[in-house]
Amino acid sequence: MVLPENRDAVRVFLASSTQWRIAPGGGLAGLDYSGARSAADAVGADWGAVFGGLRVMESAALDALTRPSRPA
Repeated sequence: MVLPENRDAVRVFLASSTQWRIAPGGGLAGLDYSGARSAADAVGADWGAVFGGLRVMESAALDALTRPSRPA
């Protein structure tokens, strides 16, 4: 469940799924904010209102996606 106050930030994060920058070594570097801002415009969200939440989700995603995997 997404809290109502986070709904637009989640929508922008999901709409930005193709906007990840790739570091020279091939890993994820973070979101391309100009692309994410275009995604915010596309879903009708206020960029200033969602940017903070987007950064929180970006940080959590980077942590989860770049964390070394544990042996099974």
